[in-house]
Amino acid sequence: AEHLKATNGTAYRHEYLGEVVGSGTQVFENLELRAIPEDELSRLDQRYYGQDWGWYPDPNAFNGCAFEAAGRTLYLFEEFRGNKMSNASWAEKIRHHSGDLIVADPGSGGDRNVGDFRGYGFMMRCAIKGPGSVEYSMKWLQSLTKIVIDPERCPHTAKEFAEYEYERDKKTGEVLEGYPDAANHHIDAVRYATERIWKRRGR
Repeated sequence: AEHLKATNGTAYRHEYLGEVVGSGTQVFENLELRAIPEDELSRLDQRYYGQDWGWYPDPNAFNGCAFEAAGRTLYLFEEFRGNKMSNASWAEKIRHHSGDLIVADPGSGGDRNVGDFRGYGFMMRCAIKGPGSVEYSMKWLQSLTKIVIDPERCPHTAKEFAEYEYERDKKTGEVLEGYPDAANHHIDAVRYATERIWKRRGR
């Protein structure tokens, strides 16, 4: 381990620290995929929840996370995912969060979906989308010291964050600007969940 650390720091971080490393096009270089034990989770009292709408092939995606401001670390500890589920069925799936504020995707009929969930007794509102909000929130996620994801609790979320990469120009191979709008349903749910943090002035 010490030899690898001295000779190939990237391989060491991947092999022994569990960090995700790739070909230089990965969007999130600050990932830490590991178990988040209950005692660690219990110390994180600020919880945030987000919902991205889908049907098929795009899924409904829900995430729960916690933010440690002092260490600028985001912990992703809960996910739900499903296809072809009615709002009533989905509400039963996440019923235990009916008393928590859930920030949801305003697109894909977001207003109507949120209206349904409010009717079911949920504290849910639409995210506030505006020019540059995707880029701003993505840069905020990238700027964090760490994004810790429990792959046992959140397998789809871990896969999305680990495999999310910038696109390359097919002719030149150069990395393109912007964030691909594909295979990012849980990433979007996390962006919505953390909106109250990254929209604060000075963040």
